[in-house]
Amino acid sequence: METLVYILAAQQPVNGRNKHLTEESRMPGDTSVREEKITGRGLTSHTLLAGDPSKPAILLLHGAGPGAHAASNWLHLMPDLAENFFVIAPDLIGFGQSVIPDPWPDNVMGWIGTRVEQCFGVLDALGIEKAHVVGNSMGGALTLQMMSEEPDRLDRVVLMGSIGAPGPKTPELIRLLSFYSDPRHSRYRQLMHSFAYDADKFEGMEEIVNNRFKIATDPEIMKTAVKMIDSMKQGMDGLNMPPSILCKMPHKVLIFHGRQDRIVPLDTSLYLIEHLKHAELYVLDRSGHWSQLERWDVMRPMMEIHFGARSF
Repeated sequence: METLVYILAAQQPVNGRNKHLTEESRMPGDTSVREEKITGRGLTSHTLLAGDPSKPAILLLHGAGPGAHAASNWLHLMPDLAENFFVIAPDLIGFGQSVIPDPWPDNVMGWIGTRVEQCFGVLDALGIEKAHVVGNSMGGALTLQMMSEEPDRLDRVVLMGSIGAPGPKTPELIRLLSFYSDPRHSRYRQLMHSFAYDADKFEGMEEIVNNRFKIATDPEIMKTAVKMIDSMKQGMDGLNMPPSILCKMPHKVLIFHGRQDRIVPLDTSLYLIEHLKHAELYVLDRSGHWSQLERWDVMRPMMEIHFGARSF
């Protein structure tokens, strides 16, 4: 069983959040991000797309914090990945602008199962037989479920601060799951600050807090979010993937975990590399739960190597 662990230390605090958001930093044309409504397997997804559809596809699956959606997780890095890949980032059902089926799922496994069908439906609609996948947090649990159900549809995989493995529920995670019991702005700021390694030095933190709070507390969003988050609070352990399934997965998996992640403990990623057949774990120093925002300088080249766009 190939399982390797690396700890990468940063000499200086790194935050590349805004580096790739300006038009000046983007390649013209095929690296720009566009929006589409895509329907597959009876489910309609609001989807961000970037890059040339003839290039290898990467499916980006975001996490589940209140106010999360595809753009909040992935917008800053999509133009970079689009230089070599066709990048696809749907709002997972229950988040953002994707259409929620009627009736709604009534438990956490029902939500994940719906999102499995959603993601494969997006690939079906785009005519993509096989794609790389990046799963962040709850998106990691979704990725593992997709790997187990239709393994031939997925190529190489990246997991980031993934759930889907047993581990202690941190105080910050418990507070996140209870947000809608007291959905005030000051509490939301505390939650968002707990995602970062050093919130006081995190560029654009107040903008993130304000923008995501507005989404999280939108009355229409809250109708779904309250029930969806409650289902996670009550049944999150059902997402844990057993060793008997993990050990059969043939995919090559690159795992990132922030050393200072206060939302999802490192124990989860240690469990995954113990049982996955082909896995490597990189522990990123000076990084909380937002590794793709805080340590993109390290993650980008490693992901491009993993997905075959460059060599060492």
